[in-house]
Amino acid sequence: MAYHCSVNAFNITMKIFKYRVLNHILFWIFIFTFYTIPYLLSYGFVIEAFINIIYIPIDIIGVYIVIEYLIPRFVFKKRQFGIFILGTAVIIALNIAISNYIKLNIQPLLGFWVVRRPFSAEMFSALLNNFMIIGTATAFKLFSYSYNIQLTQSELERKTVQSELGILRSQVNPHFLFNVLNNIDALIYEDKEKASNAIVLLSKIMRYMLQESTHEMVKLDKELSYIQDYLELAKLSFADPKFLEFEQKGAPNSQFVPPLLFIPIIENAVKHCNKQSESPGVKINFSIDSDCIELRTSNFVKRNNFKLPDSGTGTGLKNVEKRLKLLYGSNFTFDIKKDMDKFDVHVRVPV
Repeated sequence: MAYHCSVNAFNITMKIFKYRVLNHILFWIFIFTFYTIPYLLSYGFVIEAFINIIYIPIDIIGVYIVIEYLIPRFVFKKRQFGIFILGTAVIIALNIAISNYIKLNIQPLLGFWVVRRPFSAEMFSALLNNFMIIGTATAFKLFSYSYNIQLTQSELERKTVQSELGILRSQVNPHFLFNVLNNIDALIYEDKEKASNAIVLLSKIMRYMLQESTHEMVKLDKELSYIQDYLELAKLSFADPKFLEFEQKGAPNSQFVPPLLFIPIIENAVKHCNKQSESPGVKINFSIDSDCIELRTSNFVKRNNFKLPDSGTGTGLKNVEKRLKLLYGSNFTFDIKKDMDKFDVHVRVPV
């Protein structure tokens, strides 16, 4: 496993390196072409290209001192912009001095004639050329740095969200299992056949939780099948099978949803219902559309006992709301309505 990770990391590094080298090569091809093409009609391609090949190594050295030493050291790390500006000015001055020496001394020895211009015009042209080359390279360097920072922040945010979702999801599972096992424990003494059926249903639920709940998204039809198994298990604890009413409008097609998102809402409706109320004491309605899924739960509670379920434990409905915010931002509906003897929850999420 460690070997494969090392190979993958090496391959990714090599790909990044190749693209980086290619970008730099294209940049210098552009600079060379930009300073060569305008003089083709005057001096000819061979002469002008050869002259530029003489000067371009000096520009390359100056540019890489700026973007690979000055910027990382004095801009990114220490934020000493004064030293960066001073260092860049020194590089430009040296570049102009060396280029001027080559123009006046080396170029004539190679057989190329030199056009002499006034000092002010010569300096203006040299400064303009250096500012354009070094300025363009600096702009690309800063843009690349900013882009990489954004990518890193996005990756950290994504990992943070995944970590928080994993924590919230892991908090749901033990809570759910605790209630189911309590129900089975009660059934063992009341009706062994029902207890056996409950164990079968629990095994199906456990299989789903182990195989599917670790995924970021699951098919809606599998999630609904899991919910129906839970409801069949919940009905065993009620004397009247009609006490718990389930209705589904629309059929799942190829929609995907986060696993175990709806079960805490349904579980709270079942757990906190008033079993002395008339049937149906718990209503659960799913509405499935091509672009959204809606869940509505309604359950009777004992009069004046309508505080938010699980408000003191940090699980249940509070976790559902946290997961919804992490998954959908503000693009969801989560409403809770309560009165003297009724508790309603409405959730709407996009697909």
